[in-house]
Amino acid sequence: MSRITSERARTSIYLLIVVNVLIFAYRDDLRPHLNLRRAYRIYDGNLSGMLLSIFYHVDPTHLFMNMIALHRYGSEVFVNSSSKKWHSPFLVIASYVACGIGAFVGIELLSRYHEYQWEQKISSARRASRCNHWLCDSLNQAFGEDVSSYFTNVWADLATSFQFSDIKLSMWYYQVVTRIGASGVVYGWMGMRLLTSWLSPYHSRLDGLDFFFIVATLAHDLNESPLSLDDLRMSVLLEGDGVDHAAHIMGALFGLLWALALILCEKITSFRFGGWWSFRGDGRRLGARWEDDEAIRQQQQQRRENSRLLRTNERTRERTVL
Repeated sequence: MSRITSERARTSIYLLIVVNVLIFAYRDDLRPHLNLRRAYRIYDGNLSGMLLSIFYHVDPTHLFMNMIALHRYGSEVFVNSSSKKWHSPFLVIASYVACGIGAFVGIELLSRYHEYQWEQKISSARRASRCNHWLCDSLNQAFGEDVSSYFTNVWADLATSFQFSDIKLSMWYYQVVTRIGASGVVYGWMGMRLLTSWLSPYHSRLDGLDFFFIVATLAHDLNESPLSLDDLRMSVLLEGDGVDHAAHIMGALFGLLWALALILCEKITSFRFGGWWSFRGDGRRLGARWEDDEAIRQQQQQRRENSRLLRTNERTRERTVL
């Protein structure tokens, strides 16, 4: 039964890969519905744009690399789990959509943080340019309000926008650029794989090479992500590699949170009244030693079944001869 449920999870992953390939292959024939302009942008993004973007690819190399990584981490998280709950096709598809949308939500929050940093820069410039001359004080007293600030604020806004015009232009470009591809989903499943290897009793642990690869990849993306206004300068964007590294980081973070929520939900639903937090036994901890022992037990069971078949055939032959 466990093998049947795991095959359902594998089929769900293959289905997601087929959908990505079909959208890539027929994107020109279905251009009114699969137009690139409908894909997600921070400036005017919506849920339908997010859903299209996590399946949309324009580069065959990008599609191939994403689908290879999707199959690998999807198999390790869902197919190879010893718990039937992780074999659910609904969970596979929901995790794909959730991690993709979660990566875009993280990008939205990062853009809001950029705007907050710009507002702080403008506020600092306005305070520094405030007029303290006696003539300004006289005007303010005459009109009964801070009239001089109207002029100094306009001057501070113009001077700051001109001085940091590359940052202002980069903020605009960051919001209007189209974001496509399943990279956020791939990194989300990468984050799920990382957390399940630590906390889930139904997943195998990462070996040293896989752990080093994930950490090195996330460190590179974190270094290339525009987390501050200084990182968002137009020179950095123009000299970039065209990869949305921030979406990778946000996808990985959401994948960690999503996997943690699933593990906690699994523990809560498996809680027994009058006892401590426990599991119902529909799976067990995977590991190198247990997997080797399980393989040996399966081989021994197969040998016993083969010997039984041989004995049955020999008895049938003896009866036929007699």
